Amino acid sequence: MRFSLQWKRLLRAYVTLGALTWMAGCGSATSVGNSSTTTASATVPTDVVVSSPTASTAATSSSLAVKEVIAVDADASSTAATDYGTKRQALATLAAGTGSCAFSLPRAAGTRPSCYGPTVNVLNHPEAIHPDADSTGDQDGDRQLPQGDLGIWSASEGTQACAAAEMNNLVDGVAAKVDTVMNMFAAMACAESKGGVVLPAVGETLDVTSVVTAQTAITGITVSSASLARSANDSDGNPVYVSTISMTVTNAQGTQTVNLILKHIPTAADNSTYKGKVSFRLGNATGTESNCPQGTSGTTSAGTVLYSKTSSSSVIYLLNSAEFCGSTTNPFDSNNNISASDKASMTNTDGWGGNWNYGVFGVNPQNGTGSVAYAWQAGQGDSATRVFNMSTSVAADNSASGTAYFGFGPAVSDATFNGSITGFYCNWAAAGVSHTASLRAQRQELSRAIAATNFTASSSNIRFAPTNSCDAGPADPQGNPFTYTSGAGAVVGTMDNDVNTPTTVTNTLIPLTSVVFTLPTAPGDV
Repeated sequence: MRFSLQWKRLLRAYVTLGALTWMAGCGSATSVGNSSTTTASATVPTDVVVSSPTASTAATSSSLAVKEVIAVDADASSTAATDYGTKRQALATLAAGTGSCAFSLPRAAGTRPSCYGPTVNVLNHPEAIHPDADSTGDQDGDRQLPQGDLGIWSASEGTQACAAAEMNNLVDGVAAKVDTVMNMFAAMACAESKGGVVLPAVGETLDVTSVVTAQTAITGITVSSASLARSANDSDGNPVYVSTISMTVTNAQGTQTVNLILKHIPTAADNSTYKGKVSFRLGNATGTESNCPQGTSGTTSAGTVLYSKTSSSSVIYLLNSAEFCGSTTNPFDSNNNISASDKASMTNTDGWGGNWNYGVFGVNPQNGTGSVAYAWQAGQGDSATRVFNMSTSVAADNSASGTAYFGFGPAVSDATFNGSITGFYCNWAAAGVSHTASLRAQRQELSRAIAATNFTASSSNIRFAPTNSCDAGPADPQGNPFTYTSGAGAVVGTMDNDVNTPTTVTNTLIPLTSVVFTLPTAPGDV
């Protein structure tokens, strides 16, 4: 299975949601419910925004243009940033309802950094069964390795560390979807506050559809229902709020159905600590997924974000997102979760076919630093996940440092899967492939100077040959020169791992025992 399909699926999954635009409107105050306070912002987790730990920041608040903006609030800058702090502040301001109920969203460009997993042309692979000395590709010693399987192939992308550039690209794609969902609920809370909605009593469900539509004008979107419910307290006596939104979206791709559920549990009276879960589902009648059974109509992008904020310096959230087969599929169980074991097949035609993304983020909301384990699997038939483990910290002078590791892990449906790196496949798709992981990983030490916007590579352990041993001599067993280069031809390629002329390659990967990374503890289900 070619990992390059992942990027096309990511684009399809978030472009529709990323195009939603809420614009503030006018409406009369509406009193709903029988509570005595109007604090709709207490139903939203304002610290849960998805951001890479190495996302570009800005030296000044006026230079945040790192993504194309879809819609712009009249009160906001015309540029947007992807760093945690900027996105968190925007979400909190929106949920508070003190200003416009509009929000602006960045749309990820979807361009994969060339430093990570390029296509590589291999000539005279030493483990080929039928090697030859030509470049026609007619024997298994000559071939082109597909995108995505070779990990960090060059230390930097321009001046930015490759690990940072690729982590930013991966997380931005999913963030474009999740942040849209979170902003929708924040805009809903804003509309409820402006419409005079008060929090419901225990056991009460408020139909706030008319309030939301009165307070917002939504281009291309028809809200069919919106509600705010108050469930019974949890076992610790905390209130439980459930917000739901159902809508249809009409754009150039056709009409899609969107269903969103937010279960939010404040664990402090002022909502300064909390826990909860977001579940989202987008049905696309014109969507396609090559891993779905023949005859399946459309796709459904679905996922959850489970979150917990325990203090002013600690918020943890767990992301799972996948592309399911069929536009009317409802992949959620009774507790609104999706399952990695729900794989598409001829007997399970509405399971997930491609693009499973997993991330557990441990973030300090005060500065956006912390640890992230991010993994993705290109399709339900793939036997492994590609995994980044990364941690960052900020010094008193505002300089920053971090460490990133890249490797492979088990499939997401495997009982041992938890977002950890379990090894490295130096030869995933070349000749003589043996899918037995080497107990190694790639590592980059990262740093960001004072007032700089990006992380650079301080040191890198990334070099290897695409062979089972991760090492190589200058020739195959028949004495033919062994070369492997990125680019369009045999002698093209200037990346760190390229071998344009025959040479001995000894890997610089680190042993797994040298991976120093502590997985964030994922929140429990709610």
